Amino acid sequence: MANSPRRSNSENTPPTPSYPKSKVRGGIQGSSRRRRARSAGSPHHPRYAVGHAKQKATKQQSLLINPSSNDAASPDASPAVSMSASTLPRYLPRPSFRQVTKVTIASVAPELADTELGYIRQGLQCLGPRMLQVLAGVKAEPSSNVLPLELDVVVNDLSSDMPTHMLAVYSRHVPAAAKRRVTLFPIHNIILAAHCANLPILPPSNVTRPDVAGSTISLPIVPLCIPAPDVFPHLSMFLYTKRIDHLLTSLLPCPVPHALYRDDPKSEAVLALLQQFSDELATSHSAETLLTHAMLVNGLWRNVCALGINDTKLWCALDVAWEVLMNALAVSTGKRL
Repeated sequence: MANSPRRSNSENTPPTPSYPKSKVRGGIQGSSRRRRARSAGSPHHPRYAVGHAKQKATKQQSLLINPSSNDAASPDASPAVSMSASTLPRYLPRPSFRQVTKVTIASVAPELADTELGYIRQGLQCLGPRMLQVLAGVKAEPSSNVLPLELDVVVNDLSSDMPTHMLAVYSRHVPAAAKRRVTLFPIHNIILAAHCANLPILPPSNVTRPDVAGSTISLPIVPLCIPAPDVFPHLSMFLYTKRIDHLLTSLLPCPVPHALYRDDPKSEAVLALLQQFSDELATSHSAETLLTHAMLVNGLWRNVCALGINDTKLWCALDVAWEVLMNALAVSTGKRL
């Protein structure tokens, strides 16, 4: 996947609606029919979540830790701001989400406008890994520090739909006397449109699949301001694969026991395993390392809230990772939760 950092002073501008020619419709509808019987009790459909009532009741609680030199991010700050102390919320509250609208879906795939959103997402879950593989073969080399309207990229994998846009991701927070850092990510508009309720309508993209690998296509560039640009690859990978195990592995210092996100979160066994795993992290990793991972999770949470993503698996991963890290930090620093 091409992650070419470039600097620019570009800001988000409301784009005009359009849609690409895509072959994703048949795959989505076919996959949806095959997956309608999937139950919420499936081993890959986690049920872990911290109750809303508990979150609201404890929203004002926080864990104060004092590392030697680490980051504490405010809601609009990137995870690279150095502070002598970090105050972390006890739980990651969930905002009030609005639904992805038919208008948003119709702007990128009008033939799917009347298809139930759940079926679209199920179909994309089947197609997403191959679409992500296509992105991994995209090579882009901007020729200057000025962000153009379009960018020519080389595609080396033709096994699925071509990317439709190049996101120029940046943060509103810029340290004093520093230039804004912009990172480019190729994306498929249907993936983001189906999950991000706060995503603006994307500009026109009429990308066609070339006949030969290694060919060049032109992608419209879309500036996108989010709270934590450095964590965008974690979020993008999850939206394409829906693999909670892979996401948790990328967020924590070591793999998470499957029972923490597959079994009943209220069971005594899961609660005991969570504390055991937290104790192991506190023993094997420093408070600074645990804080670094906590800020990674916090950045992902802020991006999810900013983009308006209401996905059960994603929030499950956030809840698990945060609970584990808060317990581990409490043990490591001697602070009580």
